[in-house]
Amino acid sequence: MKRIAALVVVLVLTGCSTVESKDIRTSGITATLVVTLPEGTDAADVSASLRVGTLTFVELGDGEQITASGGGKDVGLRHRRAAGVTDCSNRLDGVVAPGTEITVELERGKDNDSAPRSTVRLPERVRLVAPVAGTTSSRRRDLVVRFESEPSQLPSILTWTGQCIRPGSLELEPGRTSATIARGSIKAAATTPTPGAAAPACQIDLTLTRRSEGTLDKAFKDGSVTAESQSVQRINSVP
Repeated sequence: MKRIAALVVVLVLTGCSTVESKDIRTSGITATLVVTLPEGTDAADVSASLRVGTLTFVELGDGEQITASGGGKDVGLRHRRAAGVTDCSNRLDGVVAPGTEITVELERGKDNDSAPRSTVRLPERVRLVAPVAGTTSSRRRDLVVRFESEPSQLPSILTWTGQCIRPGSLELEPGRTSATIARGSIKAAATTPTPGAAAPACQIDLTLTRRSEGTLDKAFKDGSVTAESQSVQRINSVP
């Protein structure tokens, strides 16, 4: 879901618009379809964003809908609009088993092509177990990160973000259940130093993401369909 969130921030800052779907052919639509496995829940969240270019969202009309199915269940995605961004979302309860195929279908009226089969398989879930939330870690020391997961052939990405540090990341090959962020890798954010002031400390988020790429229906112009599992721990970062 961070991909969607980042897109929202960019579009709010730059301005965006909405166009009615009746004016747009499916072959002109860029689709961003994201399935996420929220930490601590027994469900898969599905989100769909349809755009023309970067800043114009497509709003579906009467007789058009997006549905998601998998694991023997299906739901219609609900339309929502916030901060100028238009998308659709809903939840598939109880659908979390690794390898489960999720199908996202765009159904359109008789005058436009539908996109019935964008598919992606759920990845194995990940759960950060160390460091625990609230841990204080010095940037001058190695930081060992451990996580739990079923065996997987997919890589994972460990990222770190916070107000007082520069964003960073490590890519972990399949089979790993731990990683070491070497001392000095988490760097203080670039600021104008104040004479005599201590180096900054703040809370930072360690985020572990495992993502699988799917197959987008050929009726769309462009886009992506992905499924991801994430786990986040917030710790204290000090010099």
